[in-house]
Amino acid sequence: MERHVHDKPTQRESLAINYAKAMGIVMVVIGHYHGALFDFYRPYTFHMPLFFFIGGLLLDPRAGTRKFYAGIARKHVLYAISTYLVIGSVAVLFRNGLGVDIQGDPFGGGSILDILRANYRTNFEQNTYFLVLWFIACYAVTSSALFPLIKATHEWKFASGAYVLAILALGYLGMETFAGRFQAGRDIGYNYLSQCCVASAFYLAGYVARPCLWKLLNLYGFIAAFFIMYVSSQAGFDHAVVMAWSKYPDGFLMAFIRICCGIYSTFYLSWVLSSERMDLFEATGKESKAIMSYHLIGYLFLDLAFQALGLYDIRDAAPLDHFHSPVFSPLYIILPTLIPVACAIYCRKAKAGIARRLAPG
Repeated sequence: MERHVHDKPTQRESLAINYAKAMGIVMVVIGHYHGALFDFYRPYTFHMPLFFFIGGLLLDPRAGTRKFYAGIARKHVLYAISTYLVIGSVAVLFRNGLGVDIQGDPFGGGSILDILRANYRTNFEQNTYFLVLWFIACYAVTSSALFPLIKATHEWKFASGAYVLAILALGYLGMETFAGRFQAGRDIGYNYLSQCCVASAFYLAGYVARPCLWKLLNLYGFIAAFFIMYVSSQAGFDHAVVMAWSKYPDGFLMAFIRICCGIYSTFYLSWVLSSERMDLFEATGKESKAIMSYHLIGYLFLDLAFQALGLYDIRDAAPLDHFHSPVFSPLYIILPTLIPVACAIYCRKAKAGIARRLAPG
């Protein structure tokens, strides 16, 4: 039977998507620590646009509107609030008890409205160990705005062509127009416009790619993507893309091409790997949001352990600056990735156990 464009992903496709998310989140963890483990596929080449692309890839415009927005409220808004409180409280404990300079004040300013204003002015960086809050906010806004538009237009005859034009227009506006205005005047409003335009471009790209992505993945495409990354890097187009702060120093064209090459390469590798089921790698992808949220605070606990060993003074720590050693550095990649996975699995099992006990009969 021929598959419909909006059919749910097959078992292997779902596995490959989780593997792609796992690769992306490991890049986030690496990108927030010292250095990079890759030459051409550096974390800040494409890792944040990848997650918006995956969001579009998984979008089903036939979903009920109420259910969709209830999911946004639960998975993003309520999640952001609860995670902000947890991480902010832990960071304050480290500041007050151990003298750590957390470079922010999660609960300063008095009222809730003051805290919201402070976060708005600083790109959601009052809680410096929850730096990905901008991503959660941007994802919620982007998906909320695009869902009704796609829902209303996805059956149009020339919808795909219109989406492609929108992708290019939004990408240009985000990476050139609004990013340029933000860098020139530091008006935070332009930063948010840039974020949302770039996010929308890759969210739409994921949706447009949905019916053909898996057919387009092949070794020749991967080799082509690799050589584009190599040649562009050798030509000097290898600057970091910092989506959070609207930095695209190589311009729209090269940034867009290199991001697309990175996304393609990630999905090719994830598709190849999906021929074998790796439970831990799959769980890493499924819990990518937890890892994204808690890995920075995980660095602090590792710093505390090395202070106890007499190897580090935790007062030297900062959100993106921690104990660094050629011998122990891998722990800062492995543990902040795996511990949130283990905690999420344990919490899910605990909730299921409580639900069974409370169930009637």
